Amino acid sequence: MLRLDSRGVFLALIGLGLILPVVALVVVGMALVAQAALAALHLMAGTRSPQGAQTCDRSAHEGPVRFSVHVAAHEEPADLVMRTVLALSRQVDAPAFEVIVLDNNTRNPALWQPVEALCRELGPEFRFYHEEGVKGAKAGALNIALARTDPRATHIVVVDADYEVAPDFLAVAAGEIRRCGAAFIQFPQAYRSDSGEAAGISLELADYFLRHARRAETADAMLLTGTLSVIARGPLEAIGGWSDRTITEDAELGLRLRQQGYRGRYIDRVVGRGLLPLDLAGLTLQRYRWASGNLHTIRRGLSGLPLRAAVHVVAQLTAWASLALPFAAGLIGGGLRLAATPDDRPAGWLASASGLGLALVFATAALPLLTAMLANGRPGLGTVWAALSSRIALLLPSAAGTVDALLGRAGAFCRTSKDVGSATDRPGAVLPALALAGVALLAVPGMPLSGLLGAVLLILPYPLARATCTRLSVYRASLVQAQV
Repeated sequence: MLRLDSRGVFLALIGLGLILPVVALVVVGMALVAQAALAALHLMAGTRSPQGAQTCDRSAHEGPVRFSVHVAAHEEPADLVMRTVLALSRQVDAPAFEVIVLDNNTRNPALWQPVEALCRELGPEFRFYHEEGVKGAKAGALNIALARTDPRATHIVVVDADYEVAPDFLAVAAGEIRRCGAAFIQFPQAYRSDSGEAAGISLELADYFLRHARRAETADAMLLTGTLSVIARGPLEAIGGWSDRTITEDAELGLRLRQQGYRGRYIDRVVGRGLLPLDLAGLTLQRYRWASGNLHTIRRGLSGLPLRAAVHVVAQLTAWASLALPFAAGLIGGGLRLAATPDDRPAGWLASASGLGLALVFATAALPLLTAMLANGRPGLGTVWAALSSRIALLLPSAAGTVDALLGRAGAFCRTSKDVGSATDRPGAVLPALALAGVALLAVPGMPLSGLLGAVLLILPYPLARATCTRLSVYRASLVQAQV
């Protein structure tokens, strides 16, 4: 049986707009309602309640803390992973810990053998494993590491292969566990060498923690985000470990822990920095994964959560969701119909509704980001513009991931490349094609005003994507210069 994906839906909606604009209008109308509901949900989650600071819960852990740090690697540059391991070896005032590096399915031995040698040199607390035929992507690798964990370990610490943690990371984590005893704690993700041209891209990524994570912490609803995560071993094993049922295994695990009554905390303190995605293709894959995987996590259900916590959980899981795709398709299809028959009223309604939908998408993506940036340190105008440019340039993968998840298409886990040599400055073919469509729509006779606005919004992501590519090129050059 033929199953549509986001690309098929896009083309089908264009065809509907050209042939049966009334039917396409119904679809766009449904998407418009859903996009408005999504905006209302985020607005509701952003409304602060009079609830005070969270109380501590010491039931999750008693006695001394002992960490097992898990680093999953796949096709990563050896020097990158070695820097991660060396940073872990420099921990100060930390409780007892081990480090397990689980390299999975890396075909080139030159990528993992130097890491193996370094772990051997650092001593028995640093264990390296190379495994072939691992299924389940990162979740599968982390489950293997969990099975090989020291029986004395009380907590699992997940660190991505490109993250250099601060010397006091494990000491801080142990202190937070002793202070509040949560079943899991999550630190914010941050990026090194992210000043200058990369500052805006880094800030756009930090928006999740500035808004959603802080609000979720207030509502006792924080999930996991995959690195710099600390999870009590007992609860992790009790719910069956990591799952590959979605491509965002971190958020899915956090939701299952919440549903089983385990509490989590967000610790708003930077304790480690990784690498930004090195090109627009990397950002695109990452954004698609977050949008698609998180919506698949919602599809698993929210049973067991209090209403307030459920609202904040859904707000976190839809942070990257967007319904721009049906609006773009409806605008193009309606515009084609108007170009052929300028007096076609259903086509005009379709173009108008689609333009309004695109305006709502852009507003809900840009305005909360702008508000959060101005409320957190007031960055320079150049940084603000770069962050907004990155957000708008990534609306397409967000929309594709959203539609694929709604269609039940899970997608495959794709790692974000950290190899400077494989990065590209090309934005791909889709955004320039949409920009050309937008230019053509501006010349369509009878196009309503909101349709013309939508046409301008179709054009906008392409030049902003080119600007983001330029900023990432400068970022890569800075990494090479700093020998990162």
